[in-house]
Amino acid sequence: MRLKIKENSTTITRRLIQILAFLTINYIIIEAIFPINLISLEGFIKFLPILNSPRNPLSNGAGILEYIFYSMANGIFPFFMIGVLILVFLFSNRVFCGWICPIGTIQDACAAIPTKKKKLSIKTHQSLLKIKYIFVIIIIIIIFPLGITRNTNYIFYTEFKNTIGAFADQPVGFFSLSEFLFVYFPTIIQEIFPFSWDYFASYTIIGFYILIIVISVWYPRFYCRYFCPFAAVASAVSDYSFLKLSRNPVKCIGRSECGLCERVCPKQIRILDEPFEFFTGKGECNLCIKCKEKCPYDAIQIKFINF
Repeated sequence: MRLKIKENSTTITRRLIQILAFLTINYIIIEAIFPINLISLEGFIKFLPILNSPRNPLSNGAGILEYIFYSMANGIFPFFMIGVLILVFLFSNRVFCGWICPIGTIQDACAAIPTKKKKLSIKTHQSLLKIKYIFVIIIIIIIFPLGITRNTNYIFYTEFKNTIGAFADQPVGFFSLSEFLFVYFPTIIQEIFPFSWDYFASYTIIGFYILIIVISVWYPRFYCRYFCPFAAVASAVSDYSFLKLSRNPVKCIGRSECGLCERVCPKQIRILDEPFEFFTGKGECNLCIKCKEKCPYDAIQIKFINF
């Protein structure tokens, strides 16, 4: 028993941190259970680099990406927030994705259900990885011109904003599992039952996100891999992070003799195809460090690169 705990010490530690972070971010859950006031946490969690809906009734914070796009939609280019987000990625890579994000925690909880995990073909996996970038491009194409028109032609801005409706106020929300789980689903579930064709679009959205959650049982971090807008931004920057994982070329014996690191990777990263100096899976690695934990040769190390 002790040996098993020792072998999985990193995973156990990460799970404990994820649970603590989930309850801290959604601190109203704790307030509902215990007679305490945690309003002081609001300032701490307000702009965390995670995917979290600002409309989440369990939290008074939101992901910083939501604030960035919201500011842009209102004609304010948030240089400071963008700079902070880039610095977070450069110095901590995607640690927040792997250890803090509530949506990541929910996906990991699904993956913890004892089933035989599956992998997509390399071609399919590589193709699906592009979806989340398309979502971000769509948001930028709509939101950036909207913000410009606010400062150049307010009448056109008003008409433009009315045309795109709620998208102007919650651009990330339309692609957010956080928005669905904490806001959309609880609200709409009270209205759409019993069944009515008037709510067909709502049924479709609910079915889509429930399918993603179910698939996450067999394909870990399915939403994070292919659909999360925050993951797209993180992937684009974190490949340049100073914090990375590396392989020891002396200790690592390769895929044919071992390959365990690739088999346990929840993001399906081809670790052994990447340089020994460092690997990020083209920014997809969220530093869960499961590969390091499971490597029987202690060949994987955490490395802080000094440029």
